[in-house]
Amino acid sequence: MRHARNAQGRISEYTVAPGVTWHYDKPRPLRWALHIPRDYGQFPGYVFQKENKQTLMGIAVSSVVLWVADQAITDASQQFGRYLGLNARSTQKSLVHIPFRVGSANLPLEFNVPDNLNSTFYYLGDGWTHLTVASSFWIYGGIKKDNRALQTSSQLGEAIFSTGLVVQALKRSTGRQSPFVATKDRGEWHLLPSYSRYQSHVPNYDAFPTGHLATAMATVTVIAENYPEYHFIRPVGYSLMGLLGYSMLNNGVHWASDYPVGIALGYAFAKIAVRNGRTRVEAAPEPAAHGTGFRVLPRRKPWYRQGNFSPYSYGPFTGASWNLRW
Repeated sequence: MRHARNAQGRISEYTVAPGVTWHYDKPRPLRWALHIPRDYGQFPGYVFQKENKQTLMGIAVSSVVLWVADQAITDASQQFGRYLGLNARSTQKSLVHIPFRVGSANLPLEFNVPDNLNSTFYYLGDGWTHLTVASSFWIYGGIKKDNRALQTSSQLGEAIFSTGLVVQALKRSTGRQSPFVATKDRGEWHLLPSYSRYQSHVPNYDAFPTGHLATAMATVTVIAENYPEYHFIRPVGYSLMGLLGYSMLNNGVHWASDYPVGIALGYAFAKIAVRNGRTRVEAAPEPAAHGTGFRVLPRRKPWYRQGNFSPYSYGPFTGASWNLRW
């Protein structure tokens, strides 16, 4: 990989393969939060493309097939865990616990660590794990003046939160029982449970889709897309996701059919975040005066600055409308 520092001493352009160079601007702190509405606006156009037809069909079919086999898969996974002597309980030790309530909802701020092997696998999908990964890229990027690392951190926050909000909306809409509280094979579905009902016994309603694997997929995809020269990222990341997926079957938190949609959501929002967080650089026809030999393609304005006012007249009504391009 080749890179060079700009006039400010920052690394902003990276040649990751012959003829493939990416430019990364330095992101502003927490600016990724403003990008989430844009990502939701782009999501339908990115996902529901003609070329994605087979992929979407595969997600739907695999979810149905796994749903049919859910109980058998869960039973076999837990039996295998007992054979290995793997403790199925997902238990953690609380290192920090700060009580916090919003109305009737109990939302403590806490930091836990796993205390057995299965819990360690399960912890691979914990929010604190991915926050640590994102923070590590931010710290490294700040120290080394590395815009790619800073953008990776920003994109991780953007993709994880975008994914998480959709996952939570689906959980609160479908209301599927987790295996360890299921009252019948494959669990019951309680569509659109009330907020108070959901909060009173969350495991009874929050199985579908998986948030842990969705978050893990978003993290692996963002890092792998930004660092394609490191070929081990995807194999290692997917292997860890496999351990995470098994641990959730073993401890009865999820059914196998909860996985395809969650994984797909994490992948899609990660791809959208990466696509908007960097710019392809074209080779200049002649060496530039300062020796970079590249020119950066024009960057689009942020989505929230792309609105245009235009006058309209409809019968007796006149005024102005604001059009937004995602």
